[in-house]
Amino acid sequence: MKATFYLIIATIFLGLNFHLAKIILKEVNFIEAGFWRFLFGVGSLTLLGFKKLPSLQLIIKNVKGISLTGFIGLFGFNTFFFLGLMNSSAVNAAPIVSLNPALTILFSHKILKPPINKIQITGIIIAFIGVTYLILKGNITNRSNIQFNYGDILILIANVFFALHHVWVKKYGRTISNLNFTLLTSTCCLIGFSILLPISGMALVTTHTSGFWLAVFGIGCLGTALAYFLWQKGVQITGADKAGIYMNVVPLSAALFAVFFEEHLHTYHLIGGICIVVGLFLSKISTSKS
Repeated sequence: MKATFYLIIATIFLGLNFHLAKIILKEVNFIEAGFWRFLFGVGSLTLLGFKKLPSLQLIIKNVKGISLTGFIGLFGFNTFFFLGLMNSSAVNAAPIVSLNPALTILFSHKILKPPINKIQITGIIIAFIGVTYLILKGNITNRSNIQFNYGDILILIANVFFALHHVWVKKYGRTISNLNFTLLTSTCCLIGFSILLPISGMALVTTHTSGFWLAVFGIGCLGTALAYFLWQKGVQITGADKAGIYMNVVPLSAALFAVFFEEHLHTYHLIGGICIVVGLFLSKISTSKS
């Protein structure tokens, strides 16, 4: 139950991130958006764990896992996430994340070698149907009209990196506390965006609106520090393949938060959401039996 709670809360905040990122990207480029996200995220994680910060010896011992998870998995995901959102809407991008469970199971099977459960696959298929229904806006005759723009493709690429992130969290996050592992992998992201920052330039902080800073605080403290901490904790408990199905909560969360960002909910959001919940339920049964 703890893992379920951690993963659902994390994905709720990850769904909110799509809307917060769009607000941030109205005032800065994708590199600076990533910099501010992880500056606030790393700051929050440091405050949370300042009494038990990792030693240099511990970092050196786990440098391979930290680097793979942080620089490739997390930094790769966030780079394409922000770049994709510059060319796609939050409502379009969030459902694409639903492909993440399938990618996670694939990478997990190849890297960690767990068996693939038939009930688990059934849950993923049902949840994917729900997400597809959301994408089609409840009209199955719209399939021929679906067009993936440049931003959608970048979000798909981001999914690949995020799936690898899930697997590496499970593989390398066992020998270091979850808080420290989250802090160190998030620091990798901050370093990556800091290196790229001089290339893109940085706007004067005094020119940003209050809405920008509220969005940065939300995506940094809640959507990064808290979300990644809870997500990685859930992955460590239940495994990357079983945790991946919870990514289907992200488009549902994004749809619900759309109400607060002057967007409208429709019947197809409810029907698609029910399918997502049923898929999660079947996956939970599979997890309990394994």
